[in-house]
Amino acid sequence: MKKTKKYITYGLLLIGMIHLASLSSCRKLIQENPSSTELLSSDVFTDSLTVQATLAGMYSTLTYSNPYSFNLSVLPGFSADELTYVGNTYTQYINNTIPTNDSNDDGIWSSSYQVIYIANSIISGVKGSSGLSARFENQALGEAMFVRALCYFYLTNLYGDVPLVLGTDVGTNSKIARTPSASVYSQIISDLKLAQSYLPADYSASGGTNRTRANKFAAAALLARAYLYQSNWINAEAQATSVINSSLYSLPADLTTVFTPASQEAILQFYNQANGTTQFAYNVVPNPVTPVPTYVLTPQQVAAFTPGDKRQTTWTASIFYNNVNYSYPYKYQNITTGANAEYYTVLRIAEQYLIRAEARAEQGNPSGAISDLNMIHNPTRVGLPTYSGATDQASVLSAIMKERQVELFAEWGHRWFDLKRTNTANSVLGAEKPTTWKSTAVLYPIPVTEIINNPKLVQNPGY
Repeated sequence: MKKTKKYITYGLLLIGMIHLASLSSCRKLIQENPSSTELLSSDVFTDSLTVQATLAGMYSTLTYSNPYSFNLSVLPGFSADELTYVGNTYTQYINNTIPTNDSNDDGIWSSSYQVIYIANSIISGVKGSSGLSARFENQALGEAMFVRALCYFYLTNLYGDVPLVLGTDVGTNSKIARTPSASVYSQIISDLKLAQSYLPADYSASGGTNRTRANKFAAAALLARAYLYQSNWINAEAQATSVINSSLYSLPADLTTVFTPASQEAILQFYNQANGTTQFAYNVVPNPVTPVPTYVLTPQQVAAFTPGDKRQTTWTASIFYNNVNYSYPYKYQNITTGANAEYYTVLRIAEQYLIRAEARAEQGNPSGAISDLNMIHNPTRVGLPTYSGATDQASVLSAIMKERQVELFAEWGHRWFDLKRTNTANSVLGAEKPTTWKSTAVLYPIPVTEIINNPKLVQNPGY
């Protein structure tokens, strides 16, 4: 841990160089003169220490940015039907009327491109370095490609077509138009396949105990998700199977352990905040001194749970306030400074079973799909009987989507993305938000500052 913190500190110094020379560059897709501000050149990547430091800086920039530590789990939840807010904050997300100058929307965009720039710098710098072993070069390339793919996954699923920035030439980057989402997905898949080939199967890069840096199976897990979203059922099943069959991960009967640093379900986690708590718990769990609800579950999300489901009793909590009983997400529970009791869990094995179940159902394999569904939905784990419903494709797929809703709620935008990719957003949200929902709201607006700075960017319809 001390070594990791040393690397993070050194990495942040290097990343600080980026901010000093191009403070606004990341939100403007890097607009300054490349001759003076191309910061992480191959000269920086002369030995493993500097590369390790820069990788740590990339992860810490990703983790400590608000979108990737909090907003990507709550804002899409507001946009969908799983979260609401007690008060007037976030009404633009709840009502699907996000203005083009919204600071949170801008933060997702700018933070993502900031991290992409760092990843691009690592990829080009490592390739141009002669002072690294082949093994370490592969490790660095694999992690940078994985992180770049992760950022592009969220960008394209939130905004649709987005600029595909793959280099560090700031003059070029500042003039890139929106790239079709299909091409962005092709790059995501390409990056993840290369990351798979470069990265080790174990967690030696993060000390062997923690799972805080991408390995081969983190790349496979995200690749399985990308294939699922592209309706590539065969490859989605194959990638999910490779993770499931690795024997590194298991579904614990004790649901309180899933989001802890010792989680056996976690495929990839990010460190918590500097104070030892997650931003999710810090914001969502009511202050024990003056308990007031803020981020709470919608009645639709509460109703999605079957009575007796341990996920409801373990992963949600309630507070009685002003004669109303509110339920709120309780997956991250600890708000004790310095506790380090929970890490941000980015990828976990439960999702892989659900990916494979859906891919199998789509390929006409209901028995295989139900088998995977029952790995999640069984008496030992969630306190409910195994699935005993109809076995036709539509029924099985409906059961899988219901399971995703109660398993992955308030995590990384899963519900919002599920409604969009299954083309059910209009029917579901149109019924639940009849006065505010419009079909164009399935995409977030491109921040207006980006359009001003890059005339080649065109706004999404409806904004």
